Amino acid sequence: MKIIDVTCRSAWLRVVSSLGVVAVLTGSTGDRPDVPESTLATTEPSVLVVQPSVPSTLYASGAEVETNWIGIWHAMCGSRRGGLGVPELTTIAHSHGDQVAADAPVTIVDTPPNGVAANLDVVFVLAASVPSTAIPAFALAEAYLESQFTDTLTVTIDVSYAALATGVLGATTPIYTTATYKNSRTGLINGRDATDTIQLLLPNTTKIGVRYSSSATITQEDRVYWTRANYKSTIGTATGNDGSMQFNSTYVWDYNPADGITAGATSFVDVVVHEVGHALGCLCGAGIWTKDMSSLDLYRFQYTDGTADYNPDDSAEFTARPRLVASNVPNDSHHIDYVTLEYRMSDGSPYQASHLREETPSLGLMDPAIGTGVTSSPNYFTTKDLDLFDSIGWDR
Repeated sequence: MKIIDVTCRSAWLRVVSSLGVVAVLTGSTGDRPDVPESTLATTEPSVLVVQPSVPSTLYASGAEVETNWIGIWHAMCGSRRGGLGVPELTTIAHSHGDQVAADAPVTIVDTPPNGVAANLDVVFVLAASVPSTAIPAFALAEAYLESQFTDTLTVTIDVSYAALATGVLGATTPIYTTATYKNSRTGLINGRDATDTIQLLLPNTTKIGVRYSSSATITQEDRVYWTRANYKSTIGTATGNDGSMQFNSTYVWDYNPADGITAGATSFVDVVVHEVGHALGCLCGAGIWTKDMSSLDLYRFQYTDGTADYNPDDSAEFTARPRLVASNVPNDSHHIDYVTLEYRMSDGSPYQASHLREETPSLGLMDPAIGTGVTSSPNYFTTKDLDLFDSIGWDR
């Protein structure tokens, strides 16, 4: 395990550590401006951090575009509801920004397997507040994640610790931008690996039909939200960190899943891998934005046929049917559909929509809840988890 203590971060890390402007998410109405923070939902307390814009080269065409980026801080999955409000999240955003600033001491966990650089390089940048007992857990998470994907890129996650409210695991944010639907589809098709076929069935148009409510109204959507990591795996180049996390230093953590998880404690590695999974793009626009979709929502449909045969039964219907990106409407009727495979998804109530449905046995690590005393080690992601990532552009 290679751990490097540094007292000043490199220039590219210095850019992404800039906190920018913190704004409370209160939602908005009217026309959507081009910047990605335009339509924001209020289903849970959140705080927005504006990131620096960066140039990007699109993989499929070589075109140069300017990309705007934001972070949206919210409570980590599995946290006690109501444990973090906007004031607490604002404090977290400032505290984390200070702890990973350019002149702050950090520890970098970046271990190429067997001394050879991995195709996927996961880098954890740990603030001085991160306890030494947690560092080996990040190395375990890094090694596992790098073993799952063959994309040639670096995913960088900044991490800090602070004493937070009881029952709160922590707070986190992926970093987001938007791409046109046309560029999104082109990127997914251009980046397919040998086993990918579902991307070819996405509508070959400049817009995609989406239902943002339980009504029959179909919005012709022209843009898609991408996390920075998922954008880099599929759409184009981008510099900057891919996500930020602040863990609760007073929470009862177990950092070593190899010997089992202590009763009453939560597996730290499971939580880290889960939250990085969100940074990789396992997200739903419902509950984050009012009328916008994520890359995974390109495959999100109503589970029941309803009055208009909303559930696609074949390839033609997959292409033609509108996607469904609505929080808790219809109740418990959302799923990811790959024509030959269907995976039930959380609908936004009582859990965040950016998850597989909570079931027993669990559908995968990307379900919304983790119990104490349990772990998915050593194979954290299930086939269902990996299918989600595969469909949004990650190579396995």
